[in-house]
Amino acid sequence: MNLSEDVTYEILSRLPVTSLIRFKCICRFWYFLIKNPNFISKHLHNLGSKKHFLRLLISRRGNITNKRILSLSENDTFDVFINQDFPPYFNDKFGHVRLIGPCNGIVCLCGYPDNIVLWNPSIRDYKVLPQSHIQRLVGSTVRGTDFGLGFDSKKNDYKVIQILFCLSIDRVIVYQVEIYSLSTNSWRKYDGIVPAKIKYGNTSWSMVYKNENFCWLAQDGENHEVILSFNMSEGIFRNTKLPLNIGTFGEREIRSVWVIVPFNESISLIVYCLKELEKYFDIWVISELGTKSFWTKSQRIGPLSRVERPLGFWKNGEFILENNSGQLVIYDLSNQEVKTLEFYGKRGRLEIVVYKESLISVN
Repeated sequence: MNLSEDVTYEILSRLPVTSLIRFKCICRFWYFLIKNPNFISKHLHNLGSKKHFLRLLISRRGNITNKRILSLSENDTFDVFINQDFPPYFNDKFGHVRLIGPCNGIVCLCGYPDNIVLWNPSIRDYKVLPQSHIQRLVGSTVRGTDFGLGFDSKKNDYKVIQILFCLSIDRVIVYQVEIYSLSTNSWRKYDGIVPAKIKYGNTSWSMVYKNENFCWLAQDGENHEVILSFNMSEGIFRNTKLPLNIGTFGEREIRSVWVIVPFNESISLIVYCLKELEKYFDIWVISELGTKSFWTKSQRIGPLSRVERPLGFWKNGEFILENNSGQLVIYDLSNQEVKTLEFYGKRGRLEIVVYKESLISVN
């Protein structure tokens, strides 16, 4: 039976990326169809709401070799993981590489300032970003960096945010924000105001939200804890307040740790006490950013023993954590069972990305 080109188009646009990569070899028509930007957009839209195309991307450092290892699940049951090759640019160059994202199948790999790679592991496509030649604050020293990634829907452009923490001559930390555009392959300086100070140094303090926004945990000018977000299309920062009394467990007010991670189409704020042997995790969610947004306390998970820190949520609400041996575990809330994945690494160096594949090229 011969199918029309329109029917073929519709069928192919609903297939996983791994299948489409193989199908490019079948005939010339399919090859150019699968590389067509309109087809890629259609494919991204069709797969956007389907949870069964989710994968888990894991980054860790080996206990013995200290080598960075990236692994991507082949399916959503975690039966098979395939080790991924780092883009050659990062091979043995950096002590730690952060995973930022994902955004429409694109992940940002960040080393030191000005050492950034955009990477689509689905199609093994990567791009080393050019170094920024924007003049830094005269007499200052760059003491740290944070990054963001997102999609500008108005310009159909992917952008990377590089925030430099510069120590001035007066011994004051000053932010310099630089924005990279994939469409122009260039950097520009952001001249607006950053209304909060980012909590620097923890990978669980930032996340992509609905592709267009990148979020960090931060403190505003009055030392209130907020979510600082940057909208890629609007080109502005804004603050979203955190809920009140989130550090109170029962009648006790204790020192707690806060983490933000994606949860379906919402932002999840996880609050827990780091020093407790048996930990409880309070889960708050918010579906929109801004001053008029409201937080809802979703649930309390626990007590869980021998766990170190939360890393994120899987597609049906399963809770992903690192245990106190540096191993990845998944807690199923429906049956309260803990599944241990055979991933070990240096404690505190585990990172995960709930990844949805795409055909989008960064070149």
